[in-house]
Amino acid sequence: MHFNFLTYIKTCFDLVRDTVDVGFIYYSHIPIALVSLFIGVYVYFKNKNLLSKIFLSMSVTLSMWVVCSLITWTSYNSISYMFFWSFFGTLTAIIFILSFYFAYVFINNHDVHYFTKLIWSLLLIPILLISPTTYNLSSFDGVWCIPTENNIFNYYYYFFGIIVFIGILIIFIKKNKEKTSNKKQSILFIIGIESFVLMFFVACFLASYLVDNGYLTNFNIEPYGLFGMVIFMSFLAYLIVKFKIFSIKLIGAQALVWSSVILIGSQFFYLQGSSLTVKILTAITLIITGVLGYILVRGVKKEIALKEKLEVANAGQKNLIHIMNHQIKGYLGDTKNIFAELLTDDYGKVPEEAKDLITKGLETSDGGVKYVNDILRGDSAESGSLNFDMKSVDFKEIVSGVLEKIKGAIEKKGLKLSVDIANGACNILGDSTQLSEAVRNLIENSMHYTPSGEIWIRLKQTGGKVILSVKDTGVGIKAEDKDKLFKAGGVGSESIKINVNSSGYGLALVKGVIEKHNGKVWFESAGAGKGSTFFVELPVK
Repeated sequence: MHFNFLTYIKTCFDLVRDTVDVGFIYYSHIPIALVSLFIGVYVYFKNKNLLSKIFLSMSVTLSMWVVCSLITWTSYNSISYMFFWSFFGTLTAIIFILSFYFAYVFINNHDVHYFTKLIWSLLLIPILLISPTTYNLSSFDGVWCIPTENNIFNYYYYFFGIIVFIGILIIFIKKNKEKTSNKKQSILFIIGIESFVLMFFVACFLASYLVDNGYLTNFNIEPYGLFGMVIFMSFLAYLIVKFKIFSIKLIGAQALVWSSVILIGSQFFYLQGSSLTVKILTAITLIITGVLGYILVRGVKKEIALKEKLEVANAGQKNLIHIMNHQIKGYLGDTKNIFAELLTDDYGKVPEEAKDLITKGLETSDGGVKYVNDILRGDSAESGSLNFDMKSVDFKEIVSGVLEKIKGAIEKKGLKLSVDIANGACNILGDSTQLSEAVRNLIENSMHYTPSGEIWIRLKQTGGKVILSVKDTGVGIKAEDKDKLFKAGGVGSESIKINVNSSGYGLALVKGVIEKHNGKVWFESAGAGKGSTFFVELPVK
């Protein structure tokens, strides 16, 4: 009897496919590839920044992986089967690397270091070189109708998944320790992308491991790993709508709508053997989803239009307040100069009984100028419009200079001042004027909010960092007031009662200035009545 090898191969593939629902294969592959590409391309063309480029690359690579997977599940040609299977290692490793890259840029808001890119590239080279060789796929197993894989190579590129999962977690934990205002969106992002990485790794690796070791005869669990991308896309769409990442206003709502339409519509691949009633119900669900989605998008458009009008109104009001503050500053400055001139005797001898009153007027005017300056500079620092003249400066001299000017006021209030400044220069790259204002605000804050007791000023250099701490025995910071600090206009619930001159802009200035110098500022307080300590950390030049 003549043996037909091609007939045997086809029979072999038929037997393998009998163990899997082909409709499910279409359902798990096609819609996910389409949704991923749709969002990736849309985001890229709406905002061509680094993050959107990485996301597009990630979407395209995943779609290529899906195409290869779909062909290996549906092809009867052993040659094409082997050819497309050989790409799995390369594409899998690239997906993991791009996931890490995307997470790093999203969380840190800047590109990875060149050295990190070099390390990943070197780790990827063996995969690129080995993938098209017999060290990857040595032969075709005619019994199981699958390629014979090199387990060592197989485990090598799946090892990327473990590294990436742990690496993303470390980046998040490290960033989460900092005093940031976007923790919620970082947490949601991490849940989404880690779900994708974990599901993709576990499903694909388990499928390969269990088949290689004879526990399973097919890779049926592998398609389930792709649903991790659906979870990730859902979280990402929510972030786009809620937090406007990628600076795109409607993409989140549109993505959710069309993703749902695609996923429901793709069920028709899965319903080939179902009854007419089930197909009709699916069609009705698809129509309802499309109509409700259209209404949702229209609603989001209206909401965005209203928000934009509100933002314009707020910007106009903010600009008006800014102009008024400038004008008030000018009037107060003129008044200050008048009082100062009267005290010089240039206009005749000032009666002794009038000098105290003129001096009080000078101090009041000077305080008013400082108050308005804090508002203007704090707002400018928060918005990023404050100008900086970066030069090599000694931070120790800046702190000492501020203390020299302010210690008289501290002692006049009856507070004890303790100063501990380390020996040697504390050279940094910075703007001495802006840094002086930041330090002045911190020390004056301690003075204003410490009715009695002591203020400690410490400056030291350690581990390539200059650290300034301002500690006091003052009123402390209530738990409900902690989130208000470092924001323009942010004052505590009892601040005005303690310091009537509080503008709420001083700490906003400090934060803006210090972060512009690649440093960070934070505080510690055990609560109301227990004092507080503010820290400033700056990199040494």
